[in-house]
Amino acid sequence: MRLRQTGILLFTGLCFALVIFGVWRWSYVNALGQLERQGSASLSLASDRLVGLLERYRILPVALARDDIFVSALQRGNIGAALTERLQSLADMIGAQHILLADANGNIVAGSLRLEGKTFIPKSVAERPDFLRAMNGALGFYHAQQQESSPRGFMFASAIRNNTGEILGALIINNDLEALEFHWRGDSETIFFSDQNNVIFVTNRDSLILRVLGNPTANTIAELYQNRYTSDQLQKLPDPQETVRFGRTFWDLSGVTGVQGTALLIDQPLPVIGLDAHILVNMAPVATLAKSRALLSAALLAMFVMLLWSLQMRRQALADQLVIRKDANAELEQRVQQRTAQLSDANLSLQQAQHDLVQAGKLAALGEMSAGISHELNQPLSAIQSFSENATILLERGQISQTKDNLVRIAVLTGRMSRIIKNLRSFARKEGEVAIDVNLCQVVDDTLEIARTSISKGNVTVHWLRPKNDIMVRGGPVRLQQVLLNLVSNAIDAMEGMVQKTINIQIRSESSSVLLVVHDSGPGLETPEKIFDPFYTTKSVNHPQGMGLGLSISYGIVQSFGGNISGQNHPQGGAIFTVRLDASILEKTPT
Repeated sequence: MRLRQTGILLFTGLCFALVIFGVWRWSYVNALGQLERQGSASLSLASDRLVGLLERYRILPVALARDDIFVSALQRGNIGAALTERLQSLADMIGAQHILLADANGNIVAGSLRLEGKTFIPKSVAERPDFLRAMNGALGFYHAQQQESSPRGFMFASAIRNNTGEILGALIINNDLEALEFHWRGDSETIFFSDQNNVIFVTNRDSLILRVLGNPTANTIAELYQNRYTSDQLQKLPDPQETVRFGRTFWDLSGVTGVQGTALLIDQPLPVIGLDAHILVNMAPVATLAKSRALLSAALLAMFVMLLWSLQMRRQALADQLVIRKDANAELEQRVQQRTAQLSDANLSLQQAQHDLVQAGKLAALGEMSAGISHELNQPLSAIQSFSENATILLERGQISQTKDNLVRIAVLTGRMSRIIKNLRSFARKEGEVAIDVNLCQVVDDTLEIARTSISKGNVTVHWLRPKNDIMVRGGPVRLQQVLLNLVSNAIDAMEGMVQKTINIQIRSESSSVLLVVHDSGPGLETPEKIFDPFYTTKSVNHPQGMGLGLSISYGIVQSFGGNISGQNHPQGGAIFTVRLDASILEKTPT
């Protein structure tokens, strides 16, 4: 038993150690990735700043080379004080270190010389890359430190042409890079730019200026001195302790003044100015963050162990309570099952009551219209009796043509009675709950046929704007008739005692929905927000239709189809009810 406990403790300790190491490694790699992105952004910003500052001077020699004074000086040899003053004025205006004018052979014929005591002015630039490129018609650029006391400069050269396009010489603008470095002196990261000779020419650390990367030989150093650099600072950079971890390169330049210890190296080429950008990002924050997270995970694991121990101590105390709770839960579950069964039975009863209420509403509507329906059926019956008696007399007289007319009228009246009885039988029957495709135009026609007696008795004019084509919706034809009949009946009752009684019915299509709009010319709604509440009515207590359930039933019917119904007062007077239904699948399918 004791051996087993010891094994469990050792295994748990090993798991904790692996978790802590995993947290440290994940934190280190994650922070390293963030540091790399930040360093890349800083390097891109510094590179853009250097290139942007140099770009300000890039176009200047091209623009200034068109000055007639330079063309005249190279064609006619007009070299004098006026030319020197012109070069000095231009140098002061653009902030250049100095400006040189060279002939086609590369000899310097004039210069601004505004820093004559500190700036080295060469006698010839015939071998310099910027001059050679300018003499080929392109914009030349070059960087160098031409003597020990001179600042490091970046030159741009542009050809000077006469009116025929012949190249007479070149205008060279030398810009002071040390003035450009001033903007980076406060940066925490070590940033430096090296050229094709691996010489650090631009940097924000004085200890790295004109240091040579790699392992140049003594002859190479001397060659660099002779070709481009004259500073005694030009010497090999101490070999950095380079390591590669997690696919990234790290340098340790602890021996160089002003440069932090182990740092992440990020490079970026800048071919537009012939330099390569480098940045050394301090790794101390990464190590600190990874260590902090590892210690935090260790503390959390220790807390977790203490929590487990506490839970184990409580486990025995809770065991007895669990037994009691188990019995109580069993009893509670039994009560819940009983209550659920009671609620299910009540829900079924409620649904049945709702269905019965809908059916009762239809039967009540039929009862209210019974007198009018009897009148509708009595008129054609009386006419049929009259026409049949006349047909007998006419037949006895041998008047076949008149007898035929009477029989045709009897057939028409019989068809009318058949339609009335058919609509009433359809309206009175119970309908299934499943929504089907219904012709909404036919629903309106059948409803107006049923309500024709009430409409005629109330002297109401119905404007039914029937669409040219049938409109199909999702619903039930009988229940939709009940909704529309309720809206029409309410409109007729609301307009009682008014001079002008009109009901406007129209159907509109909107994307995937269909709107059935009923607008009357009555007094409008007193409280539109309450009209769909059960038992809410504005009719008198003794009114035969004053129960206030019609709109509530209609609201439930329309919602069962997935639609909605709303009522409000129309700006021009009267009440307007809008029934929104889903269009039939056939209506949604493009033809």
